[in-house]
Amino acid sequence: MKKIALFAALFFLSSGVLFAQKAVNEQDVKVNFVKDFQRQVKDASDIQWWQIDDNTFKVTYRDEEKSRQAMVFSNKGMEVHYIVENSDYYPKSIVDYVKSNFSDYDIKELWVRKARNKMTYQVRISKTSGILWWKKESDPKILSFETDGKFIDE
Repeated sequence: MKKIALFAALFFLSSGVLFAQKAVNEQDVKVNFVKDFQRQVKDASDIQWWQIDDNTFKVTYRDEEKSRQAMVFSNKGMEVHYIVENSDYYPKSIVDYVKSNFSDYDIKELWVRKARNKMTYQVRISKTSGILWWKKESDPKILSFETDGKFIDE
């Protein structure tokens, strides 16, 4: 019975991680992605690489001004994410859109995305359940918005 309870608990804990990225060591990342990052960002700290899929890697870091940023590298190209850490600076139109169209969801992260010289906002939202320190995210979504706050797509 204890084994069944332990297995059920482990399954419950891991089920929220199905859509998660996997942290990887720099040596596990494609060499050209690492070189590209090092060439573009000189004074980075708190560097962490993540594998999204077989050909896509994300690196999160703090720049020389200690702002949190990320870069995503794939065979399709590179994009930069300027992460907005303080929710006081989230655009009101985006917060209002999420509240009215995804009322069961919370904004988990918001960033300005620059890809192919086009700037957009992207928001990661998910449902949160659990009690006290035992919180679980489910049904994650990424929403895209124009820089004026107009919804683009999910």
